[in-house]
Parts: sequence; C-alpha cells; structure tokens
Amino acid sequence: MSAEHRPSASFAAVTETGEALHPLLERQVRRLSRELPALDLEAMPDTMQALLARVSRAYADFDRERYLLERSQEISSHEMFQLHEQLRSSEARLASLVSLSSDWVWECDLRGRLTFVTAPSEQRELDLRAYLGRRINPVRVPAVEGSDPAELRARLRRHDPFRNFVFGLPGAPHPTYLRVSGEPIRTNGTVVGYRGVASDVTRAVLDSLEVNRLAAYDELTGLPNRARFQDELASRIARADGAAGEVALMFVDLDRFKAVNDTLGHAAGDKLLKVIAGRLRHAVRESDLVARLGGDEFVVLLGRGGDDATLQMIADRLLEQIARTVPIGEHRVHVSGSIGIARYPDDGADADTLLRNADTAMYLSKDAGKATWRHFTAELAARQRAEYAVEEELRRALERDELRLVYQPLFDTQRLTCTGVEALIRWQHPRRGLLTPNHFLDVAEESGLLVPIGRWVVQRACRQLAEWRDAGLAIPSCSVNLSLKQFASPTLVDDVREALEGAGIPGTMLEVEITESQMMADPDRVQAILLQLRGLGVRVAIDDFGTGYSSLAYLKRLSARTLKVDRSFVRGLPQDKEDVAIMRAVLALGHSVGMQVVAEGVETEEQLAFLKDLGCDRVQGYLLGRPQAPEAIQALLAPAAPAFAAAS
Repeated sequence: MSAEHRPSASFAAVTETGEALHPLLERQVRRLSRELPALDLEAMPDTMQALLARVSRAYADFDRERYLLERSQEISSHEMFQLHEQLRSSEARLASLVSLSSDWVWECDLRGRLTFVTAPSEQRELDLRAYLGRRINPVRVPAVEGSDPAELRARLRRHDPFRNFVFGLPGAPHPTYLRVSGEPIRTNGTVVGYRGVASDVTRAVLDSLEVNRLAAYDELTGLPNRARFQDELASRIARADGAAGEVALMFVDLDRFKAVNDTLGHAAGDKLLKVIAGRLRHAVRESDLVARLGGDEFVVLLGRGGDDATLQMIADRLLEQIARTVPIGEHRVHVSGSIGIARYPDDGADADTLLRNADTAMYLSKDAGKATWRHFTAELAARQRAEYAVEEELRRALERDELRLVYQPLFDTQRLTCTGVEALIRWQHPRRGLLTPNHFLDVAEESGLLVPIGRWVVQRACRQLAEWRDAGLAIPSCSVNLSLKQFASPTLVDDVREALEGAGIPGTMLEVEITESQMMADPDRVQAILLQLRGLGVRVAIDDFGTGYSSLAYLKRLSARTLKVDRSFVRGLPQDKEDVAIMRAVLALGHSVGMQVVAEGVETEEQLAFLKDLGCDRVQGYLLGRPQAPEAIQALLAPAAPAFAAAS
C-alpha cells in the first residue's frame, strides 16, 4: 500500500470501534502519518486504538464541559445584569417613594441612638435629622392611650418588631407626637439595632386628647364631669376589697348660689363656680378626686376613704374653704356649702346607690340649717325609700284619677254669706285613705310632679265651676294656689287659658294665690306672668301676708285684688295686742290700695266678732266652714244663688 493511502487506511482502522475521533485528535493522527511514513498504523494493536478512542472521548468531554461553563457564564452574566437592573430600578423606586413619603425611614443602634433618618418630603417644623446621634427613649415620655410603654419595653427586650406605637417626642419645643413602627436589624444572626418608619401624628393626637377632655371634663371649671366621676367611682368600687370606709364620697352643694346668679348675673355665677372649684381641689389630698356634677353641685371622691374623724375633718375643711369671701368685680360674695357623706359598702353597694345616698345626706344637711355636713344613715335610707314609694304611687295616682279637690268656703264678714271658695287638693289613696297635702306635696316638688299636679288642679277647679253653673247656681269665685315651680313652667299661662276655655267659664271666676316668698324669689318673672293672667281676667291674691317680705312696692306693681292675712296673726285676736295692731295696720293698708282683706284661720266667735268690728271684708276658717266635697259646697250655695248673681 502506498504512503498516501496509509493514513486513510490507518484512520479507518482506528475508527472500527464505531466512534468518531475528536477533530483535534484526528488532525494529530493525520500529521503523525505524514511525518512517519514508515509507521505501520495498520499493525497498531487494538489497545492502541482503544487508547485513541479514550483520548478522543476525553477531548469531547473537555469540549462539552468548556461549552457548558461558557454557556453557564453567559447565562449568569445575563442574569446578573438583569438583577443589577432590577436592583437599580428598585432602589430608584424606593428612593422616589421615600422622597415623596411624609414618613421618616430611620435606623438606630441597640442603645436607641439614631444612626440614619431620611429627609422630610416637605418643609415642616419637625425634622428628625436633628436627632441623629441622639438617643430617643419613648418609654420615658407619658404614653398616649392605646400605646403601652410596658409592652414596648417587653418587645425591645425580646428583639421583637413593634407596630404603631404613639409617644410624645422628648425635647421637642412644642407638644409633638410620633407614630413609630420598627423591626430588628440582624447581622449574622445577631441583632445590632432597629429600623422602621415614623410619622408625625401631632394634630390627630391633640385633637383626640381635646375630644377626650371635652367628654370627660367640665368646660367651665376644668374638673372631671359627671361621666368621668361615675366611671372612676365604679372603678374604685370594683377594686375595693369590701373594707368599711375604703371608698367614701362627699356630695357638695352651694347654698344661696341662685341668689348670686339672680342678683349679679350668670357671668358672676360662673366666676364663683371656678373659684370654688379651685378651692375644693386644693383642699383635698392628691389621691382624692373633685368633680363637678352640674350647676352648683360638686362631689369629692376620697381616694383612701377614712374613719369618721377623718371624714369630718375633710368636710370641715371643705366648708371652711367654701365660706371664704369671693371677690367678684366690686362685690364681695359670701356663700356656704351643704355636704352629704356616704361610704362603700355601708351606704351603697354600687356607684349609683352611693351617689344617690350622698345626695340624700346633703339635703339632710340643708334641712339642718345649711353650712354643715351630715352622714347618710339607715333612718335616712328608710325615709328615702318611703319617699320613693310615695313618688311612684303619686305618679300612678295621676294616671288613675285618685286626686281629689275639696273646697273651703270664704264668707262675707258682715252678712256671713259664702262669697267664694278655695280649692284644696287631697289624695284618695287606695290603702291609706284621704291624704292631705303635707303627706305628698314635698315629694311632688322633689320629683318634678308639682307642675302636672298644679295643672290638674286648675283644670279640675274650672270644670267644677262649670258644673255648678250647669246646676243652676251662681258661680262663686274659686282660688287656687300656685307654687314657685309652676311659675317657672313656661306653659303656666297656656295651661290656665286652656282650662278656662275647656270649661267655658270667664277668667274672672278664677283667682290665683301666691305667697310673698314666691313673689320675691323672682319678682320680675312673677310680675310678668301675673300680668298675663290678669289679661285673661284672672284675679290675684297675696296669700299668707305678713310672713314674708311684705313689700309694699310689689303689692302696688302686682295689682292684687285680695290680701289674705296669715292665720298666725289671727290666732291671738282679740287678746294679743301685737296681733291687734298688725291686723289694724294690714286692714288700713289693704283698703288704702283698694284690696279686699281676708282673715284666715278664724276658729272662735270672739275672733269673728272682733274682725267684724274692725271692718275685715271676708273670713275663712273652721268656725264657719271646713274644706268640703263639691256636693256639700253646692248645698251651701243653693239658697244664696241670687246673692252670687249680684256679686258676679
């Protein structure tokens, strides 16, 4: 075989294994066959051919690995480029969001020193960058409700994240509040600090604090209000272990406060309340709570209770502070206080009962002469329960038509003929029988029932006059007593008008009686209302004359038609020289201004004869007629119908 054919034959022999030689190895074999023409490759043993095949596979494996490596590097390079672009984009977005955010992004070390904080997105007064390198310790600042410093401290000790903790920024020139969230920074598993976000919530917190203040504190005095006090009282009772006197309260009411309002005006009254509030607050211990319930009513909740001696000492101190002169403008105002004391659990097992019993004890101190204090007692509790029972029954009495009117006649002194009647209320109690007003009118006044009862009296009296008229009798004049509560009612004049129109009788048949004390309590208002009633034709009588102010000026202004002399000045006639002198003077006064004079409480023939000789116009009393049912009065009026017709 020629030399030029040997390489191909040798190559063919080498590849008899069926595997193609790697191109690089093939080139080496071809070069070897040209350089060594005497080399007989055909005689090469199988082992050599196998070796060439293994070398060929090694070349091929190396090429594949290099390819894979290059491909992997290419892919990795592309992925790294994409990741780099994504990171750069993310950093750009984060930087943009941080620059646009109103919040701060911050970092601090484990000691709480700020190590990083972003710049604010807008020009504003607070910039946390001023605190870089400084330690901000929120747990040393009073916490806002809902953000518990103890909880934050526990989270920081455990290296836990925290969310939405609100606290006041220490060292700020103005009240400043931040809402902060953070989580730990870890390096190789070790916490090295915290990072998070912070936002300025000053306006929201201040608004919330103001809303809470308005809801829990009295706007005028700055003291806790009724709602705040009741919550605190209930809380202290819940924490008490039941020891006697552990929780005690004092109900404080100012005496003569209304007189200050009426004479000096409401602005002066407000100033007085603020001064008294400050004195009460400074007169008690730090653990005690002073609150204003409303009007001139205050309450002191004693933080540590105390025995009788301690409570009395505190009550005396409060009364002393209240009694001090209060300068208001050019005036020097003097008021006093009445205090009721109640203790848990002896005087009440819950907040409402305890407060109510202290209030009751306060009224007991007023009954004792004011400017003093009284403890709540079991006897007082019994009386209170009895009054409450009367109140409930009295409310039902109005609904069940259990109230009645009886009428006491008035007589002409000279002819002893009946010239009028006075309507007097009675209560036909289903168990206790017929009750006089002294059994229920005080309860009616305290419970607010006096106005509806007074309205019923006027309506029923007018209907009775109409019934007598329909029976063919001359209608006598009928007087009804009006209370100060009724004069305070804005519907009084309308109530009287509706009663007259409903009964179809003229206003001249109705006479309203008012005492001097009622008249002087609010003279301008009373005068205005009486003038409106006179516009309806209603007559006016001054009752119990001589026991009050006996103001001649107001007698003239009110244009009263009748003057009723109190029974206390009739009782001693004709023996008591002072009563005789007073009676003569009242008769002269009444007649000089054109008024009829009525003597009340005439019970003896001597009194009647003396009054007749003095020229008293009319008399009223048990001697001539007790309060009677309408039927008895009708019998009394029947024979005197012509006289009534002439009188009317």
